[in-house]
Amino acid sequence: MYLSYLLVYCFLVFVCNRVICAEPVKVGVSIWTGWMPIYLMEEKGFLKKRSQEYGVEIELKKFKDYLASVQAFTAGELDACAMTIMDALPPADAGIDVAAVLVNDFSKGGDGILVQYGIDGSNFKGVEILLEEYSVSHYLLLRYLETIGLTEKDIKVKNTPGDDAGRAFLSGNAEAVATWNPHLFLAEDAGRGYVLFNSKKIPGEIIDLVVFNNKRLKQNPKAAQAFVSAWYDAMDMIKDSETRQEAISIMSELAGTKPAEFSKMLEGTDLFFDPQRAAAFLNSEEIRKTEKKVVKFAQNHGLINDEVKLRYDATVIRTVRLAK
Repeated sequence: MYLSYLLVYCFLVFVCNRVICAEPVKVGVSIWTGWMPIYLMEEKGFLKKRSQEYGVEIELKKFKDYLASVQAFTAGELDACAMTIMDALPPADAGIDVAAVLVNDFSKGGDGILVQYGIDGSNFKGVEILLEEYSVSHYLLLRYLETIGLTEKDIKVKNTPGDDAGRAFLSGNAEAVATWNPHLFLAEDAGRGYVLFNSKKIPGEIIDLVVFNNKRLKQNPKAAQAFVSAWYDAMDMIKDSETRQEAISIMSELAGTKPAEFSKMLEGTDLFFDPQRAAAFLNSEEIRKTEKKVVKFAQNHGLINDEVKLRYDATVIRTVRLAK
């Protein structure tokens, strides 16, 4: 009798695990230069091909509002999501075991502070700056203030979505904004102002990742392997001189920009083409140092309650690209 119960139990566990793995793995993504290769993965069929190869189903959930994707991940509506290292902290604080399996890029000039001519560090005190509060733009501002001996109390912050802030600056309705490309180079090209400080000055601090709920990752590791494999298919297409222009054309159209503009946006984005570099970075002390900085920012602004730690897992990259 005991053996019968044991066999029934093992069968039910097996069936439950098969059902869990059969469910589509939902991955959230939003429009950003460093995440456009994810859209390329779908458009060129890389994601479908790798999903079939690994025997999984991956459903790409596209969000117009980036923060809505983070909230969906926190609420358990997504199994994985593309997000910055800073925005991965609140889900972890909420109790999700957040595992970063892929580093997409560093911002290397793609985020910045635009100011009107005549404004610089010597007279920045008292300036009103438009930015999205508690975002990477806000973090970037504080890092700039550190360099000129000021604090957040010395300036005025007006909470404004990043794209709206960029448009306000271009129309002459703001003296300073923290935003991203294409607003940065469009404003400079139009002679509206200049970039006072950008993410090149804090290399490796604005990091874009793909994170998984580690519970879901353990249940279906092949989904992460398929996704990461498709990512490097897209990286290969972008790197290859024969296919690069096609890739840029596809990504620019999906991002709602012109190919020439998107090429300039790529210049401000340090994509991780090399899987060896990505795996090494996920295992490095450097990413932990950055995490400590963003944790401090998040705590000071009430975004998290505890000093959380993220999980950095280079196993997937090593399995699909470096173990051969």
